[in-house]
Amino acid sequence: MSLASGHKGRTSSVMDKKIHENPRYSRVSSRLDTGSSMSKYNRKVEDVKNNYKFKQGEIFKRMKVSTFIQLVLQVENYVSESDVTGLSPVPDEEEEEEEEQTLPPTPDTHRTCDSRFSEVISGVGEMDLKNKNTNVPQTITEKPPKPYLLLDVRDSDAFDQCHIIGAVNFPSAMLSRAQNYFTKAVLEYVNKEGKIIILYDEDERIAHACSTTMIERGVDNLFMLSGGMKVLYSKFPTGIIRGPLPKLCLVDNEGKVSKAKVKAQQGVQPVSVHPMGNEFTEDDLDHLQDTLDSLLESMAPPTRLGGMSRAQSNMSQRSATSACPWK
Repeated sequence: MSLASGHKGRTSSVMDKKIHENPRYSRVSSRLDTGSSMSKYNRKVEDVKNNYKFKQGEIFKRMKVSTFIQLVLQVENYVSESDVTGLSPVPDEEEEEEEEQTLPPTPDTHRTCDSRFSEVISGVGEMDLKNKNTNVPQTITEKPPKPYLLLDVRDSDAFDQCHIIGAVNFPSAMLSRAQNYFTKAVLEYVNKEGKIIILYDEDERIAHACSTTMIERGVDNLFMLSGGMKVLYSKFPTGIIRGPLPKLCLVDNEGKVSKAKVKAQQGVQPVSVHPMGNEFTEDDLDHLQDTLDSLLESMAPPTRLGGMSRAQSNMSQRSATSACPWK
């Protein structure tokens, strides 16, 4: 009997044997994409529960982080192209000599090519150049308005320390007023054609209630940034957020503060004293474009020959070359 029972116990398959996990390699995952699986679905559901606060009956629209970055890249590239085309070309030496012979001498000897171009736009003719009291603008500094208004609904102290580049502070306490709860900057975008308003905070705790209140008060062109700064930093760690991040954005998937992220934030200057202030740099846009391309590559299914799909590649190119994408 003992031999029979022992023989029956040894008939179990090797595939049924449980493999003990090594905690040292618990976060290591395979790079091979084997298609849809239950483990991937469970990870996605867990990520949604931790980073997003979806509620039934939401009356506002959400905007994904990747969609927001595409919008930023399109607008910034369009603005930069308009700045370049708005400058006058540098004249050649022969053209300068001809201008000196044809134009009458003027008392102003410090006029440049840009100033002459701005004079033509402002309506200053050759007869007006003889007037010494004419005030001529030297450069054209006006930029076209952006099609989106990014509102940070946290308090002013948190906004001065860290916020998304290009954002405007709009504390949630403003909505508690009985009247005059919208500032002048907000009213310029409320229900305007071709313009939208985007709200965000750290993790949707404040922005969710603010978005609902603004929709109830008649703001139809409103979006809320899904996940807030926490998800934005996890997907785009450089080029979009300026200043030392709050601790809530430095938490990993297990709910613990990442020591590596805290160490990386040491010595980061607040936005209020940053030399670039609230404007994007070329390096910021390059970092965002590279990260967006890699993110789209991981999201879209690859082709048979490998690499990005055709639709994915076109999406990345449109984010940088579209002339006026928001219309």
